[in-house]
Amino acid sequence: MTPIIVLIGRTNVGKSTLFNCLTKSRNALVADHPGLTRDRQYGYCQIEEINEKIILIDTAGLDIKLNAIEEKACEQTIVAIEESHLILFIVDARKGLMSQEFEIANKIRKYEKKIILIINKIDGMKDISNINEFYSLGFKKIQKISASNNIGINSIFTKHLIPWISLEFKKENKKKSNLQDFIKETLEIKVALIGRPNVGKSTLINSLLKKERMITCNIPGTTLDSVSIPIKYNNKNYILIDTAGASRKKQKNNSIEKFSIIKTLQSIEKSNIILLIIDATNEICNQDLSLSEFVINSGKGIVTVINKWDLLNNLEKKELKKRIKNKLKFLTFSRTHFISALYQEGIFKLFESVCEAYEESKRKISTSILTKTMHIAIKKHQPPVIKGRRIKLKYAHLGSSNPPKIIIHGNQVTYLTLPYKRYLINFFHDTLKIKGTPIQIQFKDNKNPYIKK
Repeated sequence: MTPIIVLIGRTNVGKSTLFNCLTKSRNALVADHPGLTRDRQYGYCQIEEINEKIILIDTAGLDIKLNAIEEKACEQTIVAIEESHLILFIVDARKGLMSQEFEIANKIRKYEKKIILIINKIDGMKDISNINEFYSLGFKKIQKISASNNIGINSIFTKHLIPWISLEFKKENKKKSNLQDFIKETLEIKVALIGRPNVGKSTLINSLLKKERMITCNIPGTTLDSVSIPIKYNNKNYILIDTAGASRKKQKNNSIEKFSIIKTLQSIEKSNIILLIIDATNEICNQDLSLSEFVINSGKGIVTVINKWDLLNNLEKKELKKRIKNKLKFLTFSRTHFISALYQEGIFKLFESVCEAYEESKRKISTSILTKTMHIAIKKHQPPVIKGRRIKLKYAHLGSSNPPKIIIHGNQVTYLTLPYKRYLINFFHDTLKIKGTPIQIQFKDNKNPYIKK
């Protein structure tokens, strides 16, 4: 059984900072602003001394219940406590002991879990009276650290975690738990869900999982961080990555939204396939176009998903299909699905398109087929004439896969116009019937060996 450790505490005490420090990652969104973490975030921590992996869960603060989103965030934290074996109760040394921490301590004691009190932010503190106050909480195991400056982190392992794991989780009794199977790192297909705020990304994930895993609310901007959720469907493993909604530039008034957008773009880079979610009740705007353009430039496979399809009548559906065909004509290689995430209509067909796009991105195409296809394209529409000479395209071969990159050799290829390059990409897509993944073309100019002579 794999040890599962949950990080608990008030808002802004440094849970996400400690999570990133222990997992040696930047998966959790960190900023000097309370309430950033909402959905529970999973991560792996490797303990080299005993060759052991532990599962860490970052959670929301337990001291806030101001609105519907924060109440659901607290529910996510309770779920994390229930499935854990050990609790790291984190407090802020600089702010001292708060009344809410007595309430949190009493609440987590009811679950009868092993608890270690972590006093964070001790760096630069000369007055230790604030630190001594925390002993009144009555916990036997206490560790003083500074997560941001990596002070006392090793002591968490040597004094607490390693002895606990060696005693409670002996290697001869090690068995795979359901949670470990659920989030293990195997050959999964990583699927990122992107789109504007409130288009239904979290609702779609909950519908696919058939449970309330992600916090959903009608308030735009409910999801602030990128959260990975494993799922198994038809004997295939997937990682669904819920991302923050990409709002318009004029609406990015604070640093949190900017960090959220950065995390979304990073999630796109780490993923294999992208689900571009579009709200059927709203007009397709420049934000949708810029997101899809970023996905194409990154070379990731893309599936277009039109959500809230159930809210339209037949006439509105016909008009929307025309607008999609017109505005998203550069995504003709992508499959388009019309779904209702709330009522689970057409959502499981998405997996077929995801698998198709993933397999197409790894497709191997021979040099002869690519060269033959290129010559057919040239016969139908010849390259332009530059300085009295027509640009010559000689042969093509596959440079790499995932995404497919076709390398074309010829003379004066640096002068090829952008429309002709797009023509070649579309021709390769249509002729080779490549679906779900963009094609990248790289041109190489053949150098004249006698130019120096």
